[in-house]
Amino acid sequence: VLLHPFFIYNVTTMMESLRNFLTGPRLFIVIASCALPFVFLGTSSLSTPFQGDFGSINGENITEADMQTASTVAMQKFKNIYGDDFNFYELDESTQLETIKQELILQKVLLSEARSLGFVNSDAELQAKKAIIRNPAFQIEGTFDEGVYEAQVNSAGFTKDSYVDSMTAVIATDLYRFSLSSSYFVTEDEVKELVKILEQSVDIDFIKIDSDSLKKQIVNSEEEVEDFYNNNQILFYSEEKRSFRYILLEPKDYESLVNIPEGYIELAYEDYLTKAEQRDQIRFSHIMVDKLNYDSVEQAFEIITEVSTKLKNGENFNNLATSYSEDVVSKDNGGDLEYFDADIFPEEFAEALKGLNVNEVSEIVELEDTFHILKITELNEPEIASLEEMSKTIIDDLVKSESLALMNDDYDLIDEMIFSDASIESIAESISREILDESDKQLGDFDFVASNPIIKDFIFSPDTEIDTPTILNLDDSIIVLSLKEIKEPKLQNFDEVYQDADDYLSDNKTIDKRNLLTLELEDAKKENTLESFFNAYDFIVEDSYVELKRNSSLLPPEVIAEVFKLSQGNSITLNSRDGDVYIIDLLKINSPSSEFIDSIYDQYSSFSEQRISSNIAEIINEDLFESAKVNLSNLVF
Repeated sequence: VLLHPFFIYNVTTMMESLRNFLTGPRLFIVIASCALPFVFLGTSSLSTPFQGDFGSINGENITEADMQTASTVAMQKFKNIYGDDFNFYELDESTQLETIKQELILQKVLLSEARSLGFVNSDAELQAKKAIIRNPAFQIEGTFDEGVYEAQVNSAGFTKDSYVDSMTAVIATDLYRFSLSSSYFVTEDEVKELVKILEQSVDIDFIKIDSDSLKKQIVNSEEEVEDFYNNNQILFYSEEKRSFRYILLEPKDYESLVNIPEGYIELAYEDYLTKAEQRDQIRFSHIMVDKLNYDSVEQAFEIITEVSTKLKNGENFNNLATSYSEDVVSKDNGGDLEYFDADIFPEEFAEALKGLNVNEVSEIVELEDTFHILKITELNEPEIASLEEMSKTIIDDLVKSESLALMNDDYDLIDEMIFSDASIESIAESISREILDESDKQLGDFDFVASNPIIKDFIFSPDTEIDTPTILNLDDSIIVLSLKEIKEPKLQNFDEVYQDADDYLSDNKTIDKRNLLTLELEDAKKENTLESFFNAYDFIVEDSYVELKRNSSLLPPEVIAEVFKLSQGNSITLNSRDGDVYIIDLLKINSPSSEFIDSIYDQYSSFSEQRISSNIAEIINEDLFESAKVNLSNLVF
């Protein structure tokens, strides 16, 4: 797909606005809601791969994982604007790189600010661990699996601890971003002024030329169509066709290779029993006092002691959490920490919760930097399945995690072979896999058993060489691709494209006639002779709308947007995106009544706050980004 230069300009301009980090999706939501491997798809369409030293931004070193994350978030922002079918790789390379660069600066500037304010702390790490445990990518049948987690993060280039560190940075950054966007103030008069502007309506008269109806009345002779074909042959070349070979690897292909060790089921069942005694049994809340927020540990202890006394006197735990707790993540939810997990929470919590019943609170718990009071809010006894009931699940879980690990082992092997210039035939032989063929595929209607866009990007990239294999990780599978043949475009016979040529010619005639009629209508309007046009052409109509609103569906949105820029008594001629022409007279601008403004005031109050918050963000954006210390050392930028 070739993008018009005007579109590229608009995309570049739009990405400048996306640098305002308070518009669009929050980074943590984007990352935490997706499975891990999505971060590591990379930008295979770029001629310079992400590798080597990347430098730093505001003192924060840039890793390859940072580059991949910036790439993925940038892609997701485009999808949020243009829909899930938008293909980031169809943008030109310079636009892709600039987009990724801006997203990378966004990440690191915010992270450096968050770190300087102490947001990268044990609480952020706790939230990161909780997010990891809830991530479906690391679960088997809804339960977190340590083996799956380790295999996934290792295949992506992380250790378990380094992935926790990465997620901690994401959460701290998001918390900082949220704290900035929560600052706003708007007056009642400002809200009402906004209502007055946005709830205006207009009375209009207009003339419309319906392009579709006009086109249907155009009849082309065969001679005209053939002349058009001969004079515009560039329009009638076939698409380039490409053929390729591939090897597709899926975890299910490795299931038969997994051996069940002797005694494994029994050991796994014992582990299940141990975890079942802990899993989802206790839901609890806390009130936290941070020692670092006080001049002395004694002063912090006085505060937590005051809270403890109030609880013993019968005061409400949730209210006290809101008032006293210094855990910004949980205080507004009554201190809720959800379900206790010994792998996440400190041993001191486990000791304090022992013997407590629902709604009972603990004594003061002291950690290195904080004091806590805990309260049990739910106590659920798990249903224990028998060994016979659990055997199939245990085996299935092992097979699933081991199959994934075996597939990743082959990935490493193939990657090394490709680095050594191995052919796809030798790769297939080394892993005992069949090579499959796809012939005469076209970019415009590319259809393949695996729908991941990076496959199409590789196949149709101008940089892809014949008989040079590559390996791609598709999250749930792996594919080895090798381009086999390229069939260049050729001029199609007139008979094959007659209908296309006829359609092109009709489009051209429609545009010419529409433009001519527009000029004639404008003159006839001045001379008051429009009636003759309405009688002669059924595709030209006259109509009026009273109290037309900005959000009306009676006219195309781009037309309405221009109408509301007019002054009362003015006229305008507009082309809509679907090719219709509107000649519009704005007769009257109607302002909403005071009573109406009062009736919808509450609806606009929240919108006005968001608007003010966005304005604040622009100021912050300028201050943070323009002063960012960017030191990108890799030649990719």
